[in-house]
Amino acid sequence: MNIFATLVELYELNGSLVRYYSVHLEGQAESEFEDFLLRHEERRDLRVQMDELVAWLGMLADAYGARAHFFRHKNKAQALPPKRRLNHLEFNNLRLYCSRINDNIVILFNGGEKTARTDQESPYIKRYFNHANRLAEALDQCLRNKEIRLSSDEKRLLFDPQFEMIL
Repeated sequence: MNIFATLVELYELNGSLVRYYSVHLEGQAESEFEDFLLRHEERRDLRVQMDELVAWLGMLADAYGARAHFFRHKNKAQALPPKRRLNHLEFNNLRLYCSRINDNIVILFNGGEKTARTDQESPYIKRYFNHANRLAEALDQCLRNKEIRLSSDEKRLLFDPQFEMIL
């Protein structure tokens, strides 16, 4: 069964260096990133991790850019937060999957709490890990087919407003 998806820009997260987008799946109320936030906002045990992750997105957007070494490589997709502690941020087992297009563009997916040694062994996030890799592959294909293009300054994604990706 085909699932259709659109891209949405996350204007409230954008900064001077990075633009964020997310994927909105047909039939879902929220984008993948919004679903990630909503599912974790009430979890007190993850509050500090969520705050740090959102702060990290802001730091990438305004101070660092989306440089490759800040991302965990997860097959076709990537994940945040970075593997090592940076600045004051104490990262732990919360994972947000994404697709880093370049230093200026990141497409945020979904994720959750890693509860096992690897993402694939963690029952809670295994499905988000697998879904992120399918989304990243579909986005790569759309870029290769020029259904999605980069702006001339490579700081924005360009696509028809009616564009839909097929997963």
